[in-house]
Amino acid sequence: MAKRWYLPLLLVLGLLLSACSVLDTPETVYPTYITETTTEATEVTIPADTTPPHSVLYLDGYTAQQITEYFNEVVLNIEYTDGTGDATVVQKWLYPIFYSVYGDPTEEDLDVLYALFDRLNAIPGFPGIYAADDDHVENISLSFYSAQQFRDEFSSVVNGEDAYGATQFWYYTETNELYTARIGYRTDISQIERNSILLEEIINSIGISDSVLREDSIVYQYSNDNLELSDVDWVILALLYDPAMEAGMNANDCAQIIQQLYY
Repeated sequence: MAKRWYLPLLLVLGLLLSACSVLDTPETVYPTYITETTTEATEVTIPADTTPPHSVLYLDGYTAQQITEYFNEVVLNIEYTDGTGDATVVQKWLYPIFYSVYGDPTEEDLDVLYALFDRLNAIPGFPGIYAADDDHVENISLSFYSAQQFRDEFSSVVNGEDAYGATQFWYYTETNELYTARIGYRTDISQIERNSILLEEIINSIGISDSVLREDSIVYQYSNDNLELSDVDWVILALLYDPAMEAGMNANDCAQIIQQLYY
C-alpha cells in the first residue's frame, strides 16, 4: 500500500519544483533589460565640450593685432608730458580715486559724470572712483570754469591751444602709478559738447590718451561729437585695468598680456 501513494507524492513534488523553475525564468532576463537601458542613458549624458571660442573681451570684427595697435596708441603714448618719466610704458591708478567738484556744473553735467563713474567701477581691477569726504582726501579735482578762467589755469597744459577741456595728471616715475590729477571744463559751450568733453577728460585722467586712429572713440582728437565710449574704448580700459597689466609694462609686455586676455 505504501508504494501506491508514495509515487504520486513524488510526482506532485516534481511538478512544484518545475513550477518554481518557470517562475524564476524572468529573473534571468529582466536584469539584462535594465543593464541595456542604463548603458543607453549614460551615453546620452556625456557632456559636450563647452569651451568658449572667444574671451569675454572679444569684439566681432576686431583682431588681437588691431586691439594691440589701439592700446599702444592711447596707453603707451602720452599726448602731453613735461619730459620726466617714461611716456611709453603703462601708467595707471592702483588705489581708489576720490574726486571733488568745483565751479558751476549743470545737473546734466553731474548725471553724465555719475553714470560714467558707475560703469568704470564695474570694470574688474579698476580701483574705483568716489566722491571725496571727510575720511578720504581728494586726489582728483573737477573744475568748471568760464573761458578766461580756463585759459588762465590750463593754457600751459594744452600748449596754448584754445581747448574746451583739459587734464593734467602726475605719476611716480619709479612705479608709474598715477596718484593725482586735475581736470578743467569750460562752461561757455553747448551742453552736447560738454557731455562729450566730460567723458573724454575723465578717461584721459585714468591713463588713456587721445586717438587719431578711431573716429568713434570718446578720445578721438579731432571731434567732440561722440557722446559715449565706443566698444573698443571699453575693451582698452578693461585691458589696462586687468590685474595682469602692470604699471610700467612696455609694448612687448603689453602685447603678451593682450594675447592672453583678448582672443
